[in-house]
Amino acid sequence: MLYKQNVDAQLLELLDKLMRSEIFIGFDLVGGTALALQIGHRLSVDIDMFGNSEINELEFNRELSRFGNPLVLKKSKNIIVYSINGIKVDFVNYRYPLLKKTKKVDSIRLLSLEDIAAMKLNAISGRGSKRDFIDLYFLLKTFSLKEMIGFYNKKYEDGSQFLVLKSLTYFEDAEKEEMPVMTKPTAWESVKEKILQETINLR
Repeated sequence: MLYKQNVDAQLLELLDKLMRSEIFIGFDLVGGTALALQIGHRLSVDIDMFGNSEINELEFNRELSRFGNPLVLKKSKNIIVYSINGIKVDFVNYRYPLLKKTKKVDSIRLLSLEDIAAMKLNAISGRGSKRDFIDLYFLLKTFSLKEMIGFYNKKYEDGSQFLVLKSLTYFEDAEKEEMPVMTKPTAWESVKEKILQETINLR
């Protein structure tokens, strides 16, 4: 079962089309939307598609034109970011291994909670957004921080556990951001307190 009420109907329709397209068969849904659909904690408004597949801009543009008006916002060798009918869609050629098999519900291919947890820690070690910390807070209801650090180390053999732990106590950038729309009421102070306590307990 997916919490489809946690995403806009237009986003869900676009996601279904992307998932059914043979062009994007090598890409799976990750990030906040993949998590929101699985645990139903907050609204999510964009689509992140990661896979160990090449980015072919011409082919992507042609296919996406069937679904709307694709506008390229940013691109590099391994990343291309679109706005499609006002919805932000990222495609990322991602070389890191999956910890668990991708799950498929209806047409939607989603990464496991274990993979999402590892990727959230990786994102926080770069620059943690308020949404990333909130997602981590809800993942802590399923996994311990020790377990999630284990997922991170397994997925990112070239990563830095030290940097992750340091970043888990730095909220300054996230403080400036607005709270996402929560479907499970949550206080930002509770999020910080829980993550700080888990980090202290780990040391």
